[in-house]
Amino acid sequence: MQTEGFQNFNKQLGHHLQLLRKSQGLSQEAVGEALGMDRVSIGYIEQGKRTPRLQTLYALALLYRVPVAKLFDFE
Repeated sequence: MQTEGFQNFNKQLGHHLQLLRKSQGLSQEAVGEALGMDRVSIGYIEQGKRTPRLQTLYALALLYRVPVAKLFDFE
């Protein structure tokens, strides 16, 4: 059951990251370039198929100009 809960959390986080990206008018490709990642990796994170590393979350917060805590403000 814990795995299911984490998968759900990961999907919610990914969706929230997608909304933040779109609110900034950025493409997955642009975010990937800024973070040194490819577009597919950004897509997997936004779909909840890949768990972002803490370093990636920090970089996303800087890129989106929001506090790191804002990345988790989706409950």
